[in-house]
Amino acid sequence: MKQDEFRYRYIVKVGSSIAIALLNMIIQLILPRALSVEEYGYYTYNLNVFTSVVMLANLSTSNAFIAKYSKRNQEIGLIYFYLKFFAIVALGLNIAVFIFFKCGISGNAFAGQTIEIVLLGLEASIISKLLTDCISIYDAAAISRFPAILQIILKMTVSVVIVLGYFANRLDLTFFYITQTSITFLIIVILLYAIIMEQKRVYQDKIVHSTKEYIREFYVFCKPLVLATIVAQIFTIIMNWALMKWSGAVEQAMFGAAWQLNTLVGYVFSPYAELSKREFAIVSGEKKILTKKVDQAMKLMVWMTTYFAIFIAVNAEWILPIIYGDKYNDAKIVTGLIMIYTIYQAWGQITGAYLIALEKTKVNAVISILGQVMTIIFVILFQIPNVFFPNRLGALGIALNYLLTNIVTTYLSVIYIYYSLNMSCIRIFLNHLVPILLCSISAIFVRGICNELFQENSLMHFVIKTMISGIIYTGVFLGAIFIKPQLVGMDKRIFANTIIKNRRNKD
Repeated sequence: MKQDEFRYRYIVKVGSSIAIALLNMIIQLILPRALSVEEYGYYTYNLNVFTSVVMLANLSTSNAFIAKYSKRNQEIGLIYFYLKFFAIVALGLNIAVFIFFKCGISGNAFAGQTIEIVLLGLEASIISKLLTDCISIYDAAAISRFPAILQIILKMTVSVVIVLGYFANRLDLTFFYITQTSITFLIIVILLYAIIMEQKRVYQDKIVHSTKEYIREFYVFCKPLVLATIVAQIFTIIMNWALMKWSGAVEQAMFGAAWQLNTLVGYVFSPYAELSKREFAIVSGEKKILTKKVDQAMKLMVWMTTYFAIFIAVNAEWILPIIYGDKYNDAKIVTGLIMIYTIYQAWGQITGAYLIALEKTKVNAVISILGQVMTIIFVILFQIPNVFFPNRLGALGIALNYLLTNIVTTYLSVIYIYYSLNMSCIRIFLNHLVPILLCSISAIFVRGICNELFQENSLMHFVIKTMISGIIYTGVFLGAIFIKPQLVGMDKRIFANTIIKNRRNKD
């Protein structure tokens, strides 16, 4: 395996993420069609709740692990310690859910699902989290190609099995969970074996401290974050539980449809955020370089994410039927709100990467707790029947909750980081509005033209309109960057030289 520079690692990451997103699209095209709306609602509920449960039990140790391993690649003991901790957490969660069912208090929490489905949903979330952490180990070691290839193989294999299951009329939640979990686990074993062997090959001296020392070190890092993490994940669980209890599985499915599009866009910005943890960590003592990297990351992130998110938000009426069929047309407004949330989520991931890389855990915790206070207020206001909304807002309510809370906490994080680096907050706030306005105006304008040209609302016309508008929209977006590359944090001379170099290489 070979360590690569940041630019190459990002190209590999984005390239593999696009391939993974396309393969994931196969799953997302089939799963909603194979399951009923209610079953898809259960799937979304399990995914969101158990993701939060696993994050809660993790107690931010994954953040501590990656922050420390980024600076101490030679210390294999960090990997061993984290794997032991994760195994204990996974075992504890399974025992807890089993006891939960045996005590007869699972009905309200899991909407009448069987213990088999619930446990399979839990295993899927545990394995998914472990996969993410394994990929982060490679990111921290500046190794990109090997994990990218294995991730593509993973998605390709799962997609093939899901397609075969669908045409064989075997695809249900049980089949999906077992397929996803077993194949992912096999890939994880390969990833872990490979990185441990690579460690032994590169570093002859095996550095492993005692478990007690690692517990003490991780405790210092995680202590400020533990309360914030617990509160954050509990409130996320409450949000999803409130949606299921007062609005039902159908509204949960509408939210799930929008959330899957958020996940799809996340394949674009998440790799950059994950790689940024290492980049910020290794230059944490050089303020000038760190300032430049942060500013560039902030600008690039908001432009990339806005490009995808605004197009989906504006054209949700076409995109939802293409992906999910006619059963999810009521998710248009929810999708629009979640796509705006996605823009700030991407920005927030960069601020989060910075705070973790520089071990600013207290600041992270304070902002997180403030966000959770807002979350519970919005749960009461938007999701539970009250004087203002006696009929509740359903999927729209949880989308508003996510959006408003994230905007406030992201702004606070940006303000803190920019002031700590003596940078202008006003400038970055104004800069981030430019891509939102540009993309919104161009997407709405092109949408209007396509609706005039193709007035029939059939699936084929939705595909045609999406393709035509996407081409024109992309041209406008790339044109703006070409005219002023500084908007995405690139120097105009470097941008021009890169284009000239690429042309020469082609010739």
